[in-house]
Amino acid sequence: MKLIYFYLFLLFSACSLPTNEESDAVARVGEKYLFSSDFQDQIGPRYNGDSLQISNRLIDDWAEQLLYLKKAEINLSSTEKKRLDELVRTYRNDLYVKTYKDKAIQSLLDSVVEPQEIQDYFEQNKANFRTNKDLLRGRYVRVRNENYNLRTIRRSLRRFNDADKVFLDSIALQFTTYSMNDSIWVQASQFFNRLPSISERRYKNFLKNNTFFDLQDSLEVYLVVVEEVVLRNDLAPLEYVMPTLKQILINKRKLELMRQFDREIIEEGLRQNTYEVYE
Repeated sequence: MKLIYFYLFLLFSACSLPTNEESDAVARVGEKYLFSSDFQDQIGPRYNGDSLQISNRLIDDWAEQLLYLKKAEINLSSTEKKRLDELVRTYRNDLYVKTYKDKAIQSLLDSVVEPQEIQDYFEQNKANFRTNKDLLRGRYVRVRNENYNLRTIRRSLRRFNDADKVFLDSIALQFTTYSMNDSIWVQASQFFNRLPSISERRYKNFLKNNTFFDLQDSLEVYLVVVEEVVLRNDLAPLEYVMPTLKQILINKRKLELMRQFDREIIEEGLRQNTYEVYE
């Protein structure tokens, strides 16, 4: 997209110049001239070795656009040119209006959504928030088999009271990998992807509330706790869908502001007599 805008800039910024400035130009098509300053920003320091090649390509692209434009102006019928001009005007108008409305709405939009508002919307629309994935809250530790704290680590991970959390955090450097943030809901597949490969049967056995298990290989052991599970097609936890709910509510506010703007601009036009409907 940036490249398209750049070509449009070159196309419309190139202009007819007095004779004394023509010597500074790097290319000409008819009465249009191109200067190196018009495209220098497109040739950054990282292109030092290829700057000549890139400059030539940019010049050719600029010339190609103008030469095609001249051909189009000659060969397109007046009806076709009128239709295209109308499309350009329509696009320009739409772009101006959309940019103005977006800026105005953004300046008035309240993006703070209170927890109670999220809770109320969730309660009223529960049927729309069934998960299409198995979800879980859990924690795990991956540690060497010969770790001298292994028994204590196992006990602390399962019990996981405040003292256990402090202990596990204090020896975290002994873990190969770990995740202790069991308050966050994640997709079960993502959670289990951090562990050694397991069969479908074991996956189902492990996917249960308040489950502890370990997986071992020749060098390491994975100690895993699954705190809570929500199965596919069940109601998603509020915490999991909260970002989605917040965005839905913000979008609803934005839509209402847009409708309000549409009403007010008509009322303003009628009130100021800049808009009339003839009967």
